[in-house]
Amino acid sequence: MPLVHKPIPLINGLDFMIPKAIDWQDSPALKFWHMASTYGDVYQMKIGTKLVVVANSADSIQKLWCEKNVKGNNSRPITYSFHKILSKGIYTIGTTPMGETYKKARKHVSEKVLSEKRNKDFNYVIMDRACDEMIERIKDKQGRNTNYDKIIISSDFLKEAQYFHLQVALWLTYGYEFNPDDIAHRYLGDQIIECENKITKVRSHVQNAQDYLPSFLKFVIAQFSKRNLEIQKLYSIRQKYLKEFHDYVVGFHRKINDEEYVEDSSTLKKNKAKKLELVKTSLLYKFLEKDHADIGSIEITSECLTMISAGLDNTPLNFKFGLHMLVNYHPDFWEEAYNDILQHYDDDSKRAYKECSIEMKSEYVKAIVEETLRHFSVLPMSLPREATCDLVYRESIIPKGTILFLNCYAGNHDSRRFPKPNKFAPSRWLKPTTDHDGKTNKVIDKSLKHFAFGVGSRKCLGGNFATRELYILFAKMILTYKPAPQLAKDIPPDISLALNMFPESLAIETYPFEIQLEERTMNLSGVNVISPPSN
Repeated sequence: MPLVHKPIPLINGLDFMIPKAIDWQDSPALKFWHMASTYGDVYQMKIGTKLVVVANSADSIQKLWCEKNVKGNNSRPITYSFHKILSKGIYTIGTTPMGETYKKARKHVSEKVLSEKRNKDFNYVIMDRACDEMIERIKDKQGRNTNYDKIIISSDFLKEAQYFHLQVALWLTYGYEFNPDDIAHRYLGDQIIECENKITKVRSHVQNAQDYLPSFLKFVIAQFSKRNLEIQKLYSIRQKYLKEFHDYVVGFHRKINDEEYVEDSSTLKKNKAKKLELVKTSLLYKFLEKDHADIGSIEITSECLTMISAGLDNTPLNFKFGLHMLVNYHPDFWEEAYNDILQHYDDDSKRAYKECSIEMKSEYVKAIVEETLRHFSVLPMSLPREATCDLVYRESIIPKGTILFLNCYAGNHDSRRFPKPNKFAPSRWLKPTTDHDGKTNKVIDKSLKHFAFGVGSRKCLGGNFATRELYILFAKMILTYKPAPQLAKDIPPDISLALNMFPESLAIETYPFEIQLEERTMNLSGVNVISPPSN
């Protein structure tokens, strides 16, 4: 395995171990992928004091992250910027190094919130309501276009989708009803979104030079670094709103036996009683009620942080990109999805709108979700891994402690796995099958895998949760609207990296642009009533 880069001399520009990305074509994922044409799909390099191995193809990712290496490729490197300054010992589950804390937190949150059983039993209800409310807010902003005599909505959609995810996450984690129409709630929501977005920008494992420097140099840089001050500020902001939600649940828990929640029948007390019932369904409340085996405060804090942070950018950004591809490039796919949804509900659009969240019946909408996740590749360089034992790749031994970079964008655009990878083609995920009546249908090809949620032992535990969110968002939007691409003047590109405002950031963040939709003639909306699940 060739050693591509020797340690970079620590002179003339300590800002970056890898040159600063100015343009989207300077994106680290593209740079690493282009280097593969010279050095092969897998190569090693030194970044500062660290040995890094980069995988740039679907096959090499599969071999290094799965198969015989799955147990050894199972940890996260401790980075100075993210783990030491920003997180200070409390991490999201996905960024926690392998150990008992990680295992306990992952198992607990999977069982209590993110399991597919929980998705089917209750999570879909929360998602359904949040999506209905999002569409109602969108409708409030739309107007009649006099040139076309049609009801047109022109929106960026990103912020509304972020509110959607925040509603779902806060409800499930804290039993907190986030209402974007309330000024105070909206201010808090915007603060959370802004803070988590900035954290995404500063936690890049490719562009934070200090993460790869010797300890004494980290100390020297820390004395003068404005970046570290920014990271510390983000830590303080994040801790403030996490404490606010924590105290909200603890306050209800302490008062559960107070007479005011039991005997007083006034409207105010009834409202409090309703809030208490919602809080009782939450992850944190159940922890306080000792509804857990052996997790402690560190694990539950990690779980709550994960629920707020993970997906707040990723799901909304995927949703916006999917809308963009369907409306501006493939409106025929939109209508194909519309017809596919209706066939499962006897062509009754109102019934389809009410019931599409319960079961994900449309294979074509599922295919749109999978293709969006693949094509967009919201985390182009995924999250780094650290080998906990020696790994084997062909004739090479990768020593324990090596950092591994998964080039998600390269793997998801590998033409050997995905023919015509730059083409947005939901049909690539569908394969024909014959049912017991001899009828031929198309279903998702489960043998085809993308890397949007990572892969192997540390694959994102919220993958099914995020997929269901996206399915509900796409299905309900498709049932409510149809494309109005003729109103768009300057169509943004269909390459996700070309839409990225911040090439160095961990995630692709598309620059602002509006997408035009036309409301269908039938009024489909209406918020469903939610009943808390039985405890």
